[in-house]
Parts: sequence; C-alpha cells; structure tokens
Amino acid sequence: MKIYNSLTRKKEEFMPIKAGSVGIYVCGPTVYDEPHIGHARSAYIFDVIRRYFEYKNNKVTFVRNVTDVDDKIIDKAKRELAVGSRESPAPAVATSVPGGVKEKAEEVSKKYLDAYHRDMKLLGIGNPDKEPKATEYIPKMIQFIGLLIEKKAAYESGGDVYFDIKKARGYGKLSNQNPDKMETGARIAPGENKKDPLDFALWKKAKEGEPSWESPWGMGRPGWHIECSVMSSDILGDEFDIHGGGVDLIFPHHENEIAQSEGAGKKFARYWIHNGLLTINSEKMAKSLGNFISIRDFISRYKDPDYLKLLFLNTHYRHPVDYTEEKISEMKAQKERMLILLEKINRHKTQDTRHKADEVEKFKVRFEEAMEDDFNMPLALSSMFDLVNFTNKSIEDVNIVLGSKKTLLELAQIFGLDLKEEEKDLPAKVGAMIHERDEARKKKDYKRSDEIRKALADMGVILEDTKEGTVWRRHI
Repeated sequence: MKIYNSLTRKKEEFMPIKAGSVGIYVCGPTVYDEPHIGHARSAYIFDVIRRYFEYKNNKVTFVRNVTDVDDKIIDKAKRELAVGSRESPAPAVATSVPGGVKEKAEEVSKKYLDAYHRDMKLLGIGNPDKEPKATEYIPKMIQFIGLLIEKKAAYESGGDVYFDIKKARGYGKLSNQNPDKMETGARIAPGENKKDPLDFALWKKAKEGEPSWESPWGMGRPGWHIECSVMSSDILGDEFDIHGGGVDLIFPHHENEIAQSEGAGKKFARYWIHNGLLTINSEKMAKSLGNFISIRDFISRYKDPDYLKLLFLNTHYRHPVDYTEEKISEMKAQKERMLILLEKINRHKTQDTRHKADEVEKFKVRFEEAMEDDFNMPLALSSMFDLVNFTNKSIEDVNIVLGSKKTLLELAQIFGLDLKEEEKDLPAKVGAMIHERDEARKKKDYKRSDEIRKALADMGVILEDTKEGTVWRRHI
C-alpha cells in the first residue's frame, strides 16, 4: 500500500509500527454549531479508510477527538446568554452570575456534540474506538505543558504559557513554509504576552466568568493545539501510524502539534493524511452567503446519505469537491444503477451459490489495487460500475450473476453504501393497478396500459416488463 504523506509531499509505502495493527488519530469537531456537509466529508473519508484497513484484516484503533472548550464555544455561549437576557427582564447572566458563561459553554458543547453524534448516525458513519474530550484531558495537558517548560521549549508570561517557536527544529516542514518569511507581517495582538509573533498559546489566563481550571500558572484553560498532542500520545503512544484531518488544519494546527510534540521529545505521527475541502457551487460554504447545508437538512431533503457519499467518492480525497444539486441528481442515478442490477439478480429462482471466480474476481482485484494506491476511491468506485456493466451483459449466466451480487455487496460495505433489497410491500391498490395493466395488455388495450403505467409512475413506482412478467421498483 502507498499513501501520500503530507509531511514529505510524496507517496510512501505504508509500513505500520506493528504489523497487522493500525493506529489512526483524526481531528474531530469543535462543537459550537450544527454539523454541515463539509464536516461530513472528512468524517466519511476517514471512515472509509478505517473500513478498508479492517477489510484487509488489520486491527484498527481509531481515535477522533472532541474540542469542547474553545473560543468559538465561549463566544457562542455569550451570544446565547445575551439573547436570553434581552428576552427576559432579569439581568444578563453573563455579567451578573459568576460562572454563567462556563455553564452555558458546557450546555452549548453538549448540545452540538449530541447533534454531531446524531448526524454521524444518520450518515451511517461508525463511532470511533476512542472519543476523548478536551475537558477530560486538562490535567494531562497541564503535565505536558510543564514538560515543555522544563525542556525550555515553552515559557510562562503573565499567566499565559506560550510555545517558543525558536526552539522548534524544522518548524514549517508540514506546511512547507519558511519561518523567517512567516514572521513577515506577523503581529502580536493586544493583550498577548509572547516574545515572538509566531509563538502560540499552550495555556490561556482565565477571563472573568469563562471556563477555567487550576494550574501552576494560575486559573486558565488550554490552547487549541495542545489537546491533540496530549490525547494522541496518551491513547496511541508517543509514535503512531496516521494523523488525519482537513487540509485547512495543516497550518497552524497540525504544524503546531508537531512542534510541541517533538519539543516534548516525542516522535509523533508517521503519516499525515489530509482531505480536500468542500465548496457549494464553486463558493465557500457560509451562512452569510446563504449556501450553508447542514447534514440534517441534506438528509431531510434527499432521504438517502449515499448520494452525498457517492459525491465524495467520485473525487479523490485529497482534492476539493464541489457540491451542486445537479451532481446529487447524478449520484442518485449512480446508486439506481446498482439497485436495478441487484433487483435483476434477485429474480433468478436458483439458489446455486457457485460462481465463476475468475470472471468476477478481477473486479475486486482492481478495486483493491485502486485503494492500495493512496485510497483512490474514484478508481475503486469505477471498478464497481464496471462490474455492474459486466453483470448486465452476463445476466443469463446464473453463476456469474450470483458471484457478482456477493462481490458488489462486499465492496459497497467498504464504502458504507446501503444496497439492501427493497421490500415488496406495495399497497393493495398499487398491486391491483399492476394486475389491471397486465389484463389490459392481454386484451391489447395499450392506451389503458399506458395510463396505468403513468399513474404508477406518478406514485413513484417504475415498471419493467420482462419475460418472467412485470416487475417493479420504487423511484429513487
């Protein structure tokens, strides 16, 4: 297997630390708002990567963290408190009740973590093996920061603690930037007590009413970057196989993770995998632009998460993907091709499970070859449609057909696609209409036959006349 390593900017042979075992750490959600389809792409890509490793008989430990204390969460809590104070004659909680922001921040993070879990379930994306929360790891973060101070890689200043960027060897190697050029134009913001504009916060001094914890440097809370270094090393070890996330996290988040982990004497991740971002009609998704699509809104409209998954599969994971309604219609048609084939296969009366392995196996081999080449999901998906085309041409060969069904369902499972068979639970009225149409055709009353076909189509039922009789399927 070859994986494109963002750190070296080239494909490398994947050699796990322990044969047959893969440790993966992926940056998860900052829980301050509804999950959107951009979040879905990253979650889905790494779910497929995990599924493929498991398909190849690896024991996978998949870790996805949750940032449940952060500036964005605190800002959201303050806004909600401000709205609440305007709607109530009581004084604003944020200013009158100590700890009001902290309590509201906890409420906000729980609400949106629940929403994230709900939406991952709607998408059929599996749970991580470990899901550490930032607030659960604060004591270990404090220990880690203390170690960095001991090693002269960090310093305390006015209740804040900063990482000393001058002590980071090779800083900029992940984002391929020169630190000297990065400093050009960099500024120290008002209230920051750091020595260098590129130094980043490991610990932030507490502000009145906001979430805070005791530390050797006074009350405060951790910076964003430190949590991932601490969680990954605690769960997967000081060196682990794969670190993943969106390409937008390369700098500064992942760059800073490397700096602080190596500053503490840890080897950290061997391979870095980053997925491309999602746009809507070639524009960045934003509520201000009116093109924000939440996962729940997508499912509510289209019902089937596989359309979104197929959109992602049709573009290499490292490349950006553009969402349009026209493309979703194309994805519906792609899924329909697979379902129609499975319905044809299910019409075969025989239960013979023999199949011509050499005829069907080549498609599975091509699927695996594509996935082994930096998880080339578009090419792997095309091998599935090649199998569909081949089987349609060989539909009279029962052995090929049954083998194709088994293979198609097996490969679909790796992609998390739901190809379960439709239940033949037509209402009695629809069944009677099909029977009436059959009788009309026997009498050569084709006008009435066509009228019934159209009426059924309006009800979402598509008919297909075969030599075995009339068969039906629901319109997707």
